[in-house]
Amino acid sequence: MSRCIRKLKMELLDVMKNLTIKHPSTESERQLFKSVAADIDNVPTEIVLAEYTDKTFLIISQYQKLGSMLTIQKDQIHSPLGTNDIYTTKVIFGATGEEQQVAARYLAEAINITKPLNIFINLKSYDIETVKACKDIVLDLKSQHNN
Repeated sequence: MSRCIRKLKMELLDVMKNLTIKHPSTESERQLFKSVAADIDNVPTEIVLAEYTDKTFLIISQYQKLGSMLTIQKDQIHSPLGTNDIYTTKVIFGATGEEQQVAARYLAEAINITKPLNIFINLKSYDIETVKACKDIVLDLKSQHNN
């Protein structure tokens, strides 16, 4: 096994080991995963959202497969001019194309992540209309999580 593959497997194991399910305190919190199947530009799209104590988990797929896995971390930089949000995108495995990274970063900012986001993204088209439609669905799912 090559060193690169071994490192990738270790990173994936670390990500999966560090996912911690929060213990539900109310009936509305008992359903961990929220999911929806929708048509975006006549393409069947599956979206799954799960909130963990220390991470958010999101799957967006138009191929019925997971696709690339990315982790997005939000940090803040303080300067005399104010505070700026910085998003760090890291491909854990899968395609390393710029389209996936831009879409994942856009989604992370649009849903206003407060903890790391692990996202599997696999779209037929990464055009802005498709990504915005995904964002709207994710925001709906996220609001269901908060209710």
